[in-house]
Amino acid sequence: MSRRHDYATRRTVLKGCAATAVGVGALSGTGAARGSRPRLELVGHTALGAPDGDITNMDVREDLGLAATGSFVNADTEVHIVDVSDRQNPDRVTTTSVGVGYVNDVFFHPEKPRLFTANDGGEDAGWAILDVDDPEEPELYGPFTVDDGGGVHTIIAFDEEHVVVSGTGRGIVIYDVSDPENPREVGEFQATDHSATAQSPEDPGHTHPSGYVHDTQVRGDYAYLAHWDHGLYIVDLSDPANPVEAASFDYTEEEADVPLRNAHHAFPHPENDICLVGEEVGAGEPGYKHVIEFDLDAGETERLSSFRPPQGNAQQPTGQQGFWWTGHFSDWGVGDQQDVLFSGDYKAGVQTFDLSNPANPERIDQYATTDGTAEIRDADPERAIDAIPMVWGANTKDSEYVYVSDANTGLFVFTLEGY
Repeated sequence: MSRRHDYATRRTVLKGCAATAVGVGALSGTGAARGSRPRLELVGHTALGAPDGDITNMDVREDLGLAATGSFVNADTEVHIVDVSDRQNPDRVTTTSVGVGYVNDVFFHPEKPRLFTANDGGEDAGWAILDVDDPEEPELYGPFTVDDGGGVHTIIAFDEEHVVVSGTGRGIVIYDVSDPENPREVGEFQATDHSATAQSPEDPGHTHPSGYVHDTQVRGDYAYLAHWDHGLYIVDLSDPANPVEAASFDYTEEEADVPLRNAHHAFPHPENDICLVGEEVGAGEPGYKHVIEFDLDAGETERLSSFRPPQGNAQQPTGQQGFWWTGHFSDWGVGDQQDVLFSGDYKAGVQTFDLSNPANPERIDQYATTDGTAEIRDADPERAIDAIPMVWGANTKDSEYVYVSDANTGLFVFTLEGY
């Protein structure tokens, strides 16, 4: 099958197709049943010194030779800085605190040696900036709080001068960070009232207020918002002081043959006008990944497909399904692999999906990120850790390498071979 289709032609064909839920084939074992299929190959791994606290999201700047992760350490907000210049031997450089709460997300400045952190966990949390010009002794700016917003769940650079923070009480909030010592709020956007609470009956206890923006991704002048119970919103940020809705696939207004729940992240394809919207569902039936086509000129969207991995791949014990199968952060490949979705799927490990035909996604491979479990147990014999993946996210960041953070076992580097 050709990996590079004419998308304009395919787009015309897909307009006549009904959106369907797609079943994807099962693979078994660490790395799956490989044979001649494309496969995930482990390049390097570090357990990050077996820190006392789950690893969260990560980001990478290959030109700096650095990666970074956050951490669920509620008493002391920690960031791990990692030297990835030798990808076969990634090495933690330092661990540093950036404020209160915990660091749920990190993101590098696109040009300067700076790292932005999303500090979640209460009204006193917020966000911060680390100057990593000397990664062994990073310099902290902040932390900064969001007025009337509480903590920050995710953060991303919009351009060289602005960042967008999500997961606040105010939707997204945009800051000018040209002066890192004195960032300045310039704009905000929220699609709906934030006072009600949205809760799926299949997901008791996993709630956010209605209209909560869980995550934001950026392509060009547009931000792609995972608006939780309101699905996907695409916002024009060409004037950061006046964000304007360009299109939306609002769950409250759409009908589908599968559940539409908990829009956790929304990753636009690097070139084509499609966006992967991933759900995070903590209990009951696992969440779906939805492929949404959009036309920003017309302000229109359409669901092309919905899919999820088979339930058995997570090797879950009966009756303990919480967060076993649901997806978490994903990213698209680059170059010849730009139609590949690299998906961090919690206890299903890291998975790859072929979306060269977005109406019929096909799963490629799966890797259980349990490497280093024995090392962590040896470092802290009293720490309970199962030999089961807990992948927080996968990140390509314009690279042929795939960087993956596992909450228990640290930072991994992969390549996809044979695609």
